[in-house]
Amino acid sequence: MHLDNIRFTKKVLISLALLSLFLLLGALVWYSVQMLLLIFAGILLATFIRGVAGFLFGRLLPLPEKAGILAALVILLALLCAFFILLVPQLLDQGEKLAQQLPEALKLLQEEAGLPPSWARELFETAKDSAAMDSTGKIARRAMGLFATTLGAITSLFIMLFVGLYLSFSPHYYRQGILQLFPGEARKGAEQALQALNYTLSRWLIGRFVGMLLISVFTFIGLLLLNIPMALALATLAGLLTFIPNIGPVISAVPAILLGFTVSPMSALLVVLLFVVIQGIESYLITPIIQQHEVALPPVLTLSSQVVLGSTLGILGLALATPLTAAALVLVKLLYVERVLGDETGVKGIDS
Repeated sequence: MHLDNIRFTKKVLISLALLSLFLLLGALVWYSVQMLLLIFAGILLATFIRGVAGFLFGRLLPLPEKAGILAALVILLALLCAFFILLVPQLLDQGEKLAQQLPEALKLLQEEAGLPPSWARELFETAKDSAAMDSTGKIARRAMGLFATTLGAITSLFIMLFVGLYLSFSPHYYRQGILQLFPGEARKGAEQALQALNYTLSRWLIGRFVGMLLISVFTFIGLLLLNIPMALALATLAGLLTFIPNIGPVISAVPAILLGFTVSPMSALLVVLLFVVIQGIESYLITPIIQQHEVALPPVLTLSSQVVLGSTLGILGLALATPLTAAALVLVKLLYVERVLGDETGVKGIDS
């Protein structure tokens, strides 16, 4: 009887220890989730850099691996500098003009929509009164909050860049380190999972960037035909925000519509129609064609992950929701559907 009590107590203590360990790991993951997202963003960056280097200097020009990666980094940095030098000043200048022209645009909107004459004036008076109510203390707190946010964003950017650069130049070193954590037969499964993840993320990035490029081109041509100011900057913004499916295109349409109002209300309406048509083409033509050869994700699963991760983890969670979902889907197929249930899933990218 005494021996049974000892065994029971031992089982209870082991269960409590395992539960405590599980809760501790859960808390650790939760409190470090932003850092984990940054590491994942760095992995995506490394995948992108190695993909560019592999295409330009592996297929087109024969260069050693690290020299090709370095050359790809120089090209990407030059493109980024060109973007900021050519487009950011234009963006700031047009933003200032937009602030000056917005009252007239709202007046045109009021006349076109048949709103009361005092509508636009009341809107600006309300905004002015709200701004005037801010005390010096509130402004100071907001300034400190903005400074902290900016500092955090810069720090996060550097972390992502360093992770991406280290993984770009030495992926095999870190891959071997991960595989050494798995014993025997499990190591082969882990290696297959890493191969499938690399393939999936690479193909997802290819699909995204092809879609982003086409959206930028179509948007630029459409805005140019409608004589909307800042067409190149708006088209670039539309292409970049297409990285975030479903939600990004809606955000990118807002400044284009506002600038359309500076021309005429009819121009703004045509801009709305332009974005609807382009996103329809992207959703129902471009994306399905790309996904036939790349990565197919259920739309409901994609949207659900964006809502959940965006609401809990902010803008970074929203931006990375789709690739995280793609990676998780691959792991579920490999580790559960194939290994536990024994069903074939057709996961690609695994060396036979």
